[in-house]
Amino acid sequence: MKIKHVLILLSGLFAALSQLSAQEQQAAPASVTLTAQVQPNKGKARRIMIMAPPSVTKGAFLCLVSRDEPPVPDQTKNYKMFFIESPVDLANALRAYSNDDLSNAKRQLARVRSTYAGFAGLPNNPSTMAALMELSCNARALDWGNLGKAAADFPSPKMLESHDRVKVEAAAILSKVSDDPSTAEERKKEVEGAIASAAKSPAVTSEVYTWLKYALGRALASNIPAEEIQKSISREHEELASLAVDAYCEAVASSHGRFMEIPVDAMHRAFRILWAMPGVKEYVPKAKKKMDKKVWEAAPYNFRDAVALAYLLRNVYAPQIRDESISTASSLYFNEQLGVDKGAKK
Repeated sequence: MKIKHVLILLSGLFAALSQLSAQEQQAAPASVTLTAQVQPNKGKARRIMIMAPPSVTKGAFLCLVSRDEPPVPDQTKNYKMFFIESPVDLANALRAYSNDDLSNAKRQLARVRSTYAGFAGLPNNPSTMAALMELSCNARALDWGNLGKAAADFPSPKMLESHDRVKVEAAAILSKVSDDPSTAEERKKEVEGAIASAAKSPAVTSEVYTWLKYALGRALASNIPAEEIQKSISREHEELASLAVDAYCEAVASSHGRFMEIPVDAMHRAFRILWAMPGVKEYVPKAKKKMDKKVWEAAPYNFRDAVALAYLLRNVYAPQIRDESISTASSLYFNEQLGVDKGAKK
């Protein structure tokens, strides 16, 4: 065959390809597909293969009836149940997240977000779920810079369900945590507003409350001079310090004991404030000399709270922390049975 004839055939082929509809091009074997369990408004439940539409449109997708036929346009409103099955790559990313392998989870989640970006208009789609989990990864890593960027660049935020939108907003607020007193009041007002809004939404997760309460604690504590937290908090800042400790402890309680990176940091910061409260360090010599029920109950409540937090940090949640004050405080924790074993009178 002459080169001239080959060129004519190729030009005809390219012209034919250019006339393919967007749907037919989407139906190419290399296209990404997902499987969904659906219940039509009329008809029996079944599994379908879905493809992303040419552009991200809320609720719109292409239903692949057969790989030998072009996909058919469809919408989620035609179904009373629409559940996308989790693809293997998303399941692997979530497994890495649950196993605390955050750096590996972030890499896998980024790939999932990109691979399934065309499905962003569908409920519980892999791309959006991956983007939401990326927020959690950055938050757990205390990586405020990347957390803020991920929240600001979140794909298709207008298509999110309300509880997911609250999470993105909370992530943006959390990313602003700082010890800078010049922004403390502004951050405090923003967090308090977010907490008030979250309280009106029944679908807000404990994770979001953990983030917001922690952010509130940081905003309050940043108004206390660093040298006071290191040495002794003045009477002038005692009430503010108590409010910060309350916010930190509420963050810990909201976490329900899962994914403890932020709660542990909150506990550590709360301990440092309590340990610097008036009358706390002054009580240490008496507690060291003899710790029994009477000495424990006579201690300032800030002393008991500080010692209890130190004990939890050292023996339960964060034994890896090297902090001499925590070691000292945790050794003073009073256990009534321990007192009996040592011969202390009840």
